[in-house]
Amino acid sequence: MGSICVVEFFSIAEGFEALDKFLKKVDVDVCKAGTTCPGKYYFIVLGDTESINIGLNNLSFEQKKIIISGVSEDILKAIKNKTIKKMKNSIGIFEFSNISESIYSLDGVLKKTNVEVVKLVLGYGIGGKSYYVVTGNIDSIEEAIILITKSYKVKNYKKINNPSNGRLKYI
Repeated sequence: MGSICVVEFFSIAEGFEALDKFLKKVDVDVCKAGTTCPGKYYFIVLGDTESINIGLNNLSFEQKKIIISGVSEDILKAIKNKTIKKMKNSIGIFEFSNISESIYSLDGVLKKTNVEVVKLVLGYGIGGKSYYVVTGNIDSIEEAIILITKSYKVKNYKKINNPSNGRLKYI
């Protein structure tokens, strides 16, 4: 396990330039980078914490950023859209105003509860917001709700018990 860093920009041009400076300064892997709505840019890099901090020291643009040390392997799979394809008896849907808080909370939930990621959506086409869907038994979903509402800036959430057959293809 390494560390990931999520950086969000209010300008696409500034985001492109910042990623270029970041990659010229340190050796990290880019997990994902791109535009979000409306006219924002983000990138997610994986590397050691020291390298990430060095890269961040060179950025001077208005931004939102987080570093997650010892990131869950399931987070990396979710970022790359390689998540589970089956649901258990309950699901939880959690919506956030930005990508950083969404990933940060998902890492915490995966480490502290017994849920699995079904899907993670990062900002594009939804106004720069982000959401994820997790699955587990009803107690695990309720535990995730308590953790998220107490510890993170969640915009909205819903719990669905016994989701309908075929529901997965619409998530």
